[in-house]
This record gives sequence, C-alpha cells and structure tokens, in this order.
Amino acid sequence: MLALYLDGDPVQDVEDDTVRVSLEFGWDTCTGYRCTACGADLTETTDGYATDDANGEVCPGYDPTEHDSGRGLDDGDGDGDGLDYGKGPHVPARVPLSWVNSAAIDTDEKDDSVTVSISVGDPRGAFCFTVRRIPDDADGELSGRLLLHVPYPGEPLPHRPLTEHHTGTYLVG
Repeated sequence: MLALYLDGDPVQDVEDDTVRVSLEFGWDTCTGYRCTACGADLTETTDGYATDDANGEVCPGYDPTEHDSGRGLDDGDGDGDGLDYGKGPHVPARVPLSWVNSAAIDTDEKDDSVTVSISVGDPRGAFCFTVRRIPDDADGELSGRLLLHVPYPGEPLPHRPLTEHHTGTYLVG
C-alpha cells in the first residue's frame, strides 16, 4: 500500500499496482513574463512588453528612480522633479516554472519501477527518468541491483534536443 502526501499532509492511501501522481501547469494559457513593478501578466510585443488591459505598454507601478530613462524629463506635474511616476515601461521578469508543462511520478509494481516525467516542450511528450530493479531471479551479478535510465543526447525521438554541458548535465534545446 502507498500513501499519498501533499505538502507533507496525508491525502489518501492507494492500493493499486500502478499509481500516477501528476502536476499540470497552464502552459497554454499562462504568461511567461510578469512585470516586477506592477505585477501584471505581460505579452512580448515588437516594442517591448504589454498587458492585455487598458494600460498596455504603460506600467502604473513604474518608478523612474529605479530606471534612468525617466530622469531629466518634464513630467508636466509642476513639481520640477522631472520624474514621471506610473508612466514608464513595464519591467519584465520570467515567471518561475512557466517553462514546465507537466511533471509526474509513475510507480509500476509489475515492472518494479518508478518513473519521473517532466515535460518542458511539446506537451505530448516528456523527459523520463526511470529507476527499476533487476529481478532477483535474473542471471548474473546484476540480480537485485537498481538501474537508472535517463535521457541522453542522440536518443531516438527525444522530447527536446540535449547537448552535454558536462558529465551528467545537459543543456536542453
């Protein structure tokens, strides 16, 4: 029997031979960028970044004291500081985990294995890492040992291309 936990709290007991736990991310509807000044979801445009709301490319949270582009300009408010608050460009930052489509853990008692799958490209596939035990009744000194199967450069039908960065580490794409 397996126990499923969420953030350290038990969710349920599982009695099946095969179990799949997965996280699905909104890869097709979520934004990849967010403005660090105002928090708006951003869309990359030819001119920079914009929101889908009425503000567009103007950031209501823009602080020219943090960005040199507003200094020295007459902002027209009569205070003479030359700083145009709330009227500058958005400040984009990548949204954490926006690169993930899904992540899953599959256990298979029949194969005596655990597979972790992480999809970062086409949502129809994933990088799969599997650990399985060689059966005790197998011939030779490997019986009962564990095998680790990992993605590798040049494998047929890869999820995304891999280039070795250094031993055991690969660049994706």
